[in-house]
Amino acid sequence: MSDIILKMRGITKRFPGVVALDNVDFELRRGEMHALIGENGAGKSTLMKVLGGVYTPNEGRIEINGKEAAITKPLDSIANKVGVIYQEFNLVPTLNVAENMFLGREKIRGPGHLRKSEMERQAAKAMAQLGVRDFDLRTKVKHMSVAMQQLVEIGKAVFDDIDILVMDEPTAVLTERETKGLFQVVQKLKDDGMSIIYISHRLEEVIELCDRMTVLRDGRIIETIDNRDRNTEKDYIVKKMVGRELGNYFPAKTAAIRPDTALEVRGLTRKGTYENVSFSVKKGEILGLSGLVGAGRTEIVKSIFGADRPDRGEILVDGVPVSIRTPNQAKKAGIALVPEDRKREGVVLGMSLRDNICLPNHEQICRLGHVSRKKRLELAERYIKDLQIRPGDPDRQIKNFSGGNQQKGVIAKWLAASPKVMILDEPTRGIDVGAKVEIYNLINGLAANGTAVIVVSSELLELLGICDRILVVNHGRISGEFDREHFSQDAIMQASFDMGGTEHEGV
Repeated sequence: MSDIILKMRGITKRFPGVVALDNVDFELRRGEMHALIGENGAGKSTLMKVLGGVYTPNEGRIEINGKEAAITKPLDSIANKVGVIYQEFNLVPTLNVAENMFLGREKIRGPGHLRKSEMERQAAKAMAQLGVRDFDLRTKVKHMSVAMQQLVEIGKAVFDDIDILVMDEPTAVLTERETKGLFQVVQKLKDDGMSIIYISHRLEEVIELCDRMTVLRDGRIIETIDNRDRNTEKDYIVKKMVGRELGNYFPAKTAAIRPDTALEVRGLTRKGTYENVSFSVKKGEILGLSGLVGAGRTEIVKSIFGADRPDRGEILVDGVPVSIRTPNQAKKAGIALVPEDRKREGVVLGMSLRDNICLPNHEQICRLGHVSRKKRLELAERYIKDLQIRPGDPDRQIKNFSGGNQQKGVIAKWLAASPKVMILDEPTRGIDVGAKVEIYNLINGLAANGTAVIVVSSELLELLGICDRILVVNHGRISGEFDREHFSQDAIMQASFDMGGTEHEGV
């Protein structure tokens, strides 16, 4: 039997105005873990959607186990023992584990009746293969953690008795502890003989986990790297991905923090979510909010922006108390929020890039109640150029841009509003290393212009690299404060995990 389980030959996929994949050849060996890496828009997910039957290629062929496979729809992929776990989970929130696994192929006992016990027994067997044994499989998906939902997606794939598993950004929303648990599951599947294609922007985990790496750039294969000795240099990978040297990932700040306080929060409380949160941020300062997923960081910044209402507390901008009950009131007070979930809360996917940028800035493009087409275009083109949004087509629907360029679109619309305080919640989640550096430079530029910047991030190294000061949120409370001179990865992590309410000072 051949060592190669999957061959994709000459795969070409064209969309209107763009060649997403250009004559791509890709091979997967039996029992290997093979990374697909590249910048946003490089073609990684498109290639896997061809394998998953979501897209039909314009040219090329696929061979599985030495035989040509006709994959034109997702069911063809499953029939060829290929399971694909996409970045956006394909689960029904109101159904439980067993019901999700058997969706569309339910065990029927009679008209209107399911053989629930048998379904739950088979679902439990599939989850046990992943080491999940003490979990109520009747729990609805909407009540599960993201990590558990990820395991359910893998369980669905295992249940289908697949030979090839594709994982697209599986750790993007997981904590460090959950990520380690997932690695153990993936390693077990690999040890059991499964072949795995792994897509991730986190190069450290790719180097740790994967036997080989294939680099895609602009829809073409650049190089396949042997990583069986696990010592591939990150800088070498980055250069292959972006086609240039990036230099320092975290650019040095170009201006000093100003003495004036831009934003102050006093005693902000929302019952059951966060309690007695107080802090301030100065003009030109970059303040980080660290903590575990679910600690309350997002809920705090949403309340500052008026998306959620606190039960009590006070918000001051430039030393003046402001009443913020809606995002529009926050905008008028000079506060902007780039949300954690850009697709659901940051952009209108069916609208163009230009319309998304102009959406909260009507006062700049309207005259006597009428929208000026010229001003609308000028506003959009200014920020498309300044932020280097690619492709630079203002009429292109924003859903057709890569994740990194969608994120730039969200940032652009708020930059156009000239905020005094810019809040960015997970600003680099799911985007490539090249786009990350561009966003770090944007954050630096905002601070240099005197804007107060708050960055929420689950990547501690990111906060250590770009922030002047870091606050740790633990179970809805500020549990630690560290300035740059006293940054300590261990101390910040300790403040994140401590349960006793001990406050950690690093200032």
